[in-house]
Amino acid sequence: MSDISRIPNASALFPLRGSAYVPAPSDDALNPPEKYFDTDFTNSTFPLIWGKANGGRGDLSNFANDLRVNFLHLYDWSTPPYPGQEPGQNQRSHISFLNECAANNIKVFVPISNYFLVQLNKGKDVTAFITAMVIEIYNAGTTPHKAAGIWGIGNEFDQPGEFTVTDVAKMIQILINIETKLGIPTSNLLPITSPVSFADPTHTNIPGIIAIQKLQAALKNIGLENVWNNRFIASINPQNSGDYIRNYIDVTFPKYFPNIPFFFTEMGAPIKQDWDWPVKTEEQQADYVLSQIQNSHPRGNFLGACVFQFLNQTTLKTGSESTFGMTKHSGSFTTGIIPQSYKPGGGQTYNVDTLTHKPMYQSVKTGFSAM
Repeated sequence: MSDISRIPNASALFPLRGSAYVPAPSDDALNPPEKYFDTDFTNSTFPLIWGKANGGRGDLSNFANDLRVNFLHLYDWSTPPYPGQEPGQNQRSHISFLNECAANNIKVFVPISNYFLVQLNKGKDVTAFITAMVIEIYNAGTTPHKAAGIWGIGNEFDQPGEFTVTDVAKMIQILINIETKLGIPTSNLLPITSPVSFADPTHTNIPGIIAIQKLQAALKNIGLENVWNNRFIASINPQNSGDYIRNYIDVTFPKYFPNIPFFFTEMGAPIKQDWDWPVKTEEQQADYVLSQIQNSHPRGNFLGACVFQFLNQTTLKTGSESTFGMTKHSGSFTTGIIPQSYKPGGGQTYNVDTLTHKPMYQSVKTGFSAM
């Protein structure tokens, strides 16, 4: 029997057919121009990237209607203005994006990004920023937006970096305090997750397990065992073969967490020329990812998988880290204009790139069509 139904609003995520989504324009860069002050492009500043209106590229419609994607793993969520108000300095409104997601029956991983976890680790008070996010998701009320699927607290706290599992637990406490202050009823609370890598520090063939155990302990240490029991959904980022993934879903994870729902937030494979790596071409990548999808159908406590990822990140990453995408920039683009009142970047253009489908795109389409 599945444990998904005991978590409020978790059943709406099953079955999950997802994609990681960072649609960075081709004129972005590792050292970005000021108009792209972060990697949040899923907002009212850049509607021609994700929307169809006014000749937009229509990513959301394509996700839903061509790929059957019903869930998007996002990574960055700029601080929003109060619903109905114009964005201020370094703010972005996500309501129009969420509305378009809802129109296409897509749920969203709402990210409280690594940036805020780093600030928390440095002793900064991030409560006001997180409050603005919660107010936006609940439209200044107590009912979540139809497209809001789950709160995602950072990404891969188990990897070396500027924040720790303790910060993740503290951020969850901040979120809960805000929800309580706003009077959101239990039935309207969203599930909570925090993706971990597929690292295996004990070298005992249990990737991700140790990190999740550490998060469980961190929550218990600050009195949030109730979150673990009633709101938490585990998420892991595998790059392993389909056969390995199937065994992980059916045997490994349930052995350690028999009552915890889980899903994959980044499932994919880079292209690299290491002698012992099986994916050296786009065609091999397509075959590898198709096998991953075919072996990760939703079942039991397993919600499903997000393919990693939508677009090759050639503007933001280097080497094999930039090769995960199912699409890539074609070299041609039109432009949109950032609304004049937005700061920074008001009145400047942003690229709306024509995208080329890599062979992996068809793999995702084929794999998800069978679910």
